[in-house]
Amino acid sequence: MERKNDIRKEILFQLYGVRPLSLSAARIARDCRKGGYDYTPDEIKSELQFLEDEKLIIGEREPGTTGKVFRIHALGVSVYEEKYAA
Repeated sequence: MERKNDIRKEILFQLYGVRPLSLSAARIARDCRKGGYDYTPDEIKSELQFLEDEKLIIGEREPGTTGKVFRIHALGVSVYEEKYAA
């Protein structure tokens, strides 16, 4: 369970840093690899869905494509600042 929490934390960290912009799952995975993490794309997609279900991030379809991008929700900003940015 700790690994999943670490992945969620990294996702929130990345989305917090680029707000109000959105990132794709592929971009988040690439940035994780650059940061030295070994998270798989499937793990990242799974935790993106979890965070979206928890209303901490918002998933949006890219216009004219089947791709999906994610941005941090106001609640996600609060959770990140209270829990991780301290």
